Amino acid sequence: MSINPDSILNDVLDIVRAHNRWRRLETINLIASENVMSPLAEYLYINDMEGRYAEGTLGSRYYQGVKFIDKLEGVVTELMKSLFNSKYADVRPISGTIANMAVYAALTQPGDTIFSIPIGAGSHISHRVTGAPGILKLKVVNLPWDNEEFNVDVDASIKLIKENKPKIVILGGSVYLFPHPIKELLDAVHEVGGYLMHDSAHVLGLIAGRAFPNPLDLGADLMTSSTHKTFPGPQGGVVFTNNEELFKQVQKAVFPGLTSNYHHHRYAATAITAIEMMKFGEAYAKQVVSNAKALAEELHALGFSVVAEKKGFTKTHHVLVDVS
Repeated sequence: MSINPDSILNDVLDIVRAHNRWRRLETINLIASENVMSPLAEYLYINDMEGRYAEGTLGSRYYQGVKFIDKLEGVVTELMKSLFNSKYADVRPISGTIANMAVYAALTQPGDTIFSIPIGAGSHISHRVTGAPGILKLKVVNLPWDNEEFNVDVDASIKLIKENKPKIVILGGSVYLFPHPIKELLDAVHEVGGYLMHDSAHVLGLIAGRAFPNPLDLGADLMTSSTHKTFPGPQGGVVFTNNEELFKQVQKAVFPGLTSNYHHHRYAATAITAIEMMKFGEAYAKQVVSNAKALAEELHALGFSVVAEKKGFTKTHHVLVDVS
């Protein structure tokens, strides 16, 4: 097969231009897991750090020429710790899934049991046996779900936790209308020697803007997240905890366990986004939730079957419409 590089070059340029025009100017995006960075964050996303290595941790690297990467990683780490009221944060994971996997690798052994919400209730693939837990040979058990409340069934979950003694109970997910019961499950999880982890990927920006409860403030042992959903930064991952020993275990899982390059070029954009959320996050998050509620109410008024009418439809950026 003959390939014309010049022709393909033009095709690539045309595809990217068409995509940018289409998605930025010609559509209304209703994908709740997507966002756009600010112009400044987007501008800083492209930089020389993209092609550099800095294996290891701050102050303990296996490469030279990393002094500015170290400075920037230190800045973004402190910003994220401050914004989310966390003693420790690891910003090196390159995605939310890798952040989740780092926690599993740090705290479990093959054959251990973890709990997460059912896939039909909005669990993320990285919480399920078909995803990262399966790769690590973990057993996944569904947390009992209350379809009327669109939330975890607390009493049934406590009973199941005591019976199965999971190493990790995961709250949060890809569909997330209402806050999950962290405080209500915490004692039961700790009684069996487990840890409660909250996957905040979808609601991280709402947490930053004080429009959604901070899981760490409620006692969660760990909080994981991506950095590009309601927190409108570049794609990346982060793990938070207030427990030093857990943090050290997660650090080892991130490197040398799961990554050797952390895509350092995203740190500047992540830092800018964190600063923006410190300055404007409360108004931003409040408006995001208000917009979601307005959309749900209008769809309902137009005759759509919008889920959770009796509970006000949503307390996040998610709106569910029953199209069955």
